[in-house]
Amino acid sequence: MDQSQKPLVQASSIVKKFGGFTALNQVDLIIYPGERLGLIGPNGSGKSTLVNCISGMLKIDGGSVQLRGEDITQLATHARVHAGIARSFQIPKPFKSMTVIENIQVVINFAGHLRSEADDHRTHEEKALSIIQSVGLMNKADAISSSLTQVELRKLELARAMSANPQLLIADEALAGLSGAEVDEILELIMGMKAKGISVLMIEHIMSAVMRFSERLMVLVAGSKVADGDPQDVISNPEVIKAYLGE
Repeated sequence: MDQSQKPLVQASSIVKKFGGFTALNQVDLIIYPGERLGLIGPNGSGKSTLVNCISGMLKIDGGSVQLRGEDITQLATHARVHAGIARSFQIPKPFKSMTVIENIQVVINFAGHLRSEADDHRTHEEKALSIIQSVGLMNKADAISSSLTQVELRKLELARAMSANPQLLIADEALAGLSGAEVDEILELIMGMKAKGISVLMIEHIMSAVMRFSERLMVLVAGSKVADGDPQDVISNPEVIKAYLGE
């Protein structure tokens, strides 16, 4: 992580309200190119709301979102995918009647070709197979996605996100419900995004995994940012301890 670089994503003074309830109150977030940022907080703290605002699934009520220095606050979700922001979800939702490779090709056709390297002359099928191999699903390339196990579905979910050729991947509880060995397997794939030049913002409740993953850690409590910095310093912060353990 090199904070001397210009931010990849900069969300400034984000406000999000649902009726009279303020879910996010003047929240700032910066993600640098190639950075692994962990986002934690108690249930209901606003984590998913914040990433939904960054990905465009929710419109903000105040503040701004910039990608590579350009204001994307008004862009729709699909336009942000085209611009370089992809996300995976806690509950994978592939096209169940399609094979693994067909699921990947759909995303490549929609968005993944937009930022391809000029000298990348591979066919969409070749690109899809390369991504499938990178997540360890080559032996399932022609399998119908509805036949996959839970950990295989998580791999497919990550592969679908990678197929959009993102600069930022938002991983929302990608480890939930997995066994210890499966957690290690998926975490290794997520951490490997850095070598591909992809920044990752990860929401996760498994603290051991968060600490392994995070180069920097940010904490939300009741819609406000209470800590942001070195993971060891953050988890020693009295406000963070109070949020998780009480008075």
